[in-house]
Amino acid sequence: MHAVTYITRHRRWPARLGWGGEGLYSRFRWHRERSLPLVRRVLLVHPRLPEAFDGLTVAQVSDVHAGQFMTPDRLEKVRALVCRLAPDMIVFTGDQLDRRPVDAELFVQAFAGLSAPLGVYGILGNHDYLAGRELAVAALEAAGITPLVNEAALVQRRGASLLLAGVDDLDAPRPFGPDFSVLQTDNGFFKLLLCHQPRLWPEAIRHGADLTLSGHTHGGQISPIGERFSVARLATRFVAGAYVSGSHLLYVSRGVGVGAVPLRVGTLPEVDLITLHRGQPAASL
Repeated sequence: MHAVTYITRHRRWPARLGWGGEGLYSRFRWHRERSLPLVRRVLLVHPRLPEAFDGLTVAQVSDVHAGQFMTPDRLEKVRALVCRLAPDMIVFTGDQLDRRPVDAELFVQAFAGLSAPLGVYGILGNHDYLAGRELAVAALEAAGITPLVNEAALVQRRGASLLLAGVDDLDAPRPFGPDFSVLQTDNGFFKLLLCHQPRLWPEAIRHGADLTLSGHTHGGQISPIGERFSVARLATRFVAGAYVSGSHLLYVSRGVGVGAVPLRVGTLPEVDLITLHRGQPAASL
């Protein structure tokens, strides 16, 4: 197992604090970074959300990358954090596994038995395919997580329903890949879509997704001068946080893990606690 390094940008203490203030701040910063991931609390508002789902909380866990850079104790810390949040629903938005078949065992050991009142669901990301599609789906099932790979489920609360759908990853080899027809319904349900890669959001909008939850970008992962200038923008303009297009919402998590490089610069790992409210289209972080 290997350590992961986090480098963050911080405001300096006021000059009058002098060297002692800087030293105190450095120690505090190191403690915070060793205690990662952090929780980002997000409020998303949509006019079509059924009243019965007003106040719904969703814990989004993205890009875990269980593998050589995510030790069992770190994975357990993520699980414990999610449990403490006590969300109504938990969703894993892809890249649960890093790249090796053995990573599936690490993931299952960490998250088996995780539960939430309205269920725990997951989709696949591009790294899950590196470990093997069947293995990645089996890992979700073994952990008690419902796979939504080009599948949909009705989630019910207080007599109302919403459609929770998930699509396959954009980079999946043929004959696999995203099938947005899972969003097609004549019942007028509010549609919450899990889609690993945010660059598919325009396609999700065309198929009627009201809210799309994505990951994949790691917020740029290495963004020394801010997420607006990260390398992730070479692939998509939807790098991190909330986006609005008319009445359609997208939220992109910065994720928990790392990819090939065990380093994050300027973008800390996070678990997202999303609260949904009924109202005019808006998003705030």
